[in-house]
Amino acid sequence: MAYSHAKIEPMETSTSLETSDFDPVNLESSIIQLCLQFPNGVSDKILENSFRSATMQQRVSALNRLLSLNKIDLLKSSTEQGTFLYRIRDTANALGSSITISGGGTTDQMERVVYQLVKESSNLGIWMRDIRTKTKLSQIILNKTLKSLESKKLIKAVKSVHASKKKVYMLYEMTPDPSITGGTWYSDHEFEAEFVRVLNEQCARLLDERLDESIRKFPHDPFLRRTSSFMSSIELVTLINEMGIATVSLTVQDIESILYTLICDGKIEKTTVASTTNNENGHRNNLYRSIKPMLDSSPVVRNPCGICPVFKDCHDDGLITPKTCIYLNKWLDF
Repeated sequence: MAYSHAKIEPMETSTSLETSDFDPVNLESSIIQLCLQFPNGVSDKILENSFRSATMQQRVSALNRLLSLNKIDLLKSSTEQGTFLYRIRDTANALGSSITISGGGTTDQMERVVYQLVKESSNLGIWMRDIRTKTKLSQIILNKTLKSLESKKLIKAVKSVHASKKKVYMLYEMTPDPSITGGTWYSDHEFEAEFVRVLNEQCARLLDERLDESIRKFPHDPFLRRTSSFMSSIELVTLINEMGIATVSLTVQDIESILYTLICDGKIEKTTVASTTNNENGHRNNLYRSIKPMLDSSPVVRNPCGICPVFKDCHDDGLITPKTCIYLNKWLDF
């Protein structure tokens, strides 16, 4: 099934009138000859200077016809950002083209350009506005091109948790970056607060049990009691996954983000040691242990400002301020 080629819209309007002796075939032949003189491709500026007697509409019509006949290619310039070049199509250029779509069936030049931009965005995706800015296509033609690529399962649209009404485009087989989908803590673009709370409680429970076990084993040796109370994040993520709490397999990074909240709450502490094996943290192994004070502290001692990790950035006129701090407000309500 053949797909129609998207038309190239002129970047500016021309007031020149079409002359009666204008021959579109001659213009097409002249464009091909010009492309042969510039094997690396010719820009719109070169075409405009070379064919001053032809109107913008006439040049665009000739270029569209040559593109539809597969006589020339439309490529992105590697030296000038946002500039496209017209290059003669032959065996050498077809093999060396930087814009190729494998397994996508029939595609026109506009689809190839848009596909290349989407491909370059990797798993972060690209906004439609950015595609339009770089290709200078009209909204109608861009929508048509994107829908065509989506129907061929070459690209897909993904909603971002940062802007639910906007979509980013990426290759169909690409897995979106967690910064786009929200990662493990989001489901259908909604933050899973209950899921995070359960994981928080389970991590704290496992560390409490390890601490109690170390106290029973080494009641008279404080050094061994302390060292044996640590658990690595790798060990914790293995136990959590075995519990089947999550429908997806959690990573070490996921669990460490939960453990960080426990550190901020003053419930556990962290230490880092060298590791002989390479893991998600490189050759480092993060260890955690539960903290149980000998005596319960008074509310005054438990002032959240004392353990706040962003205390230095907290001031009256900043984004972090005592006026809006939920932890300080809860503490004041004791």
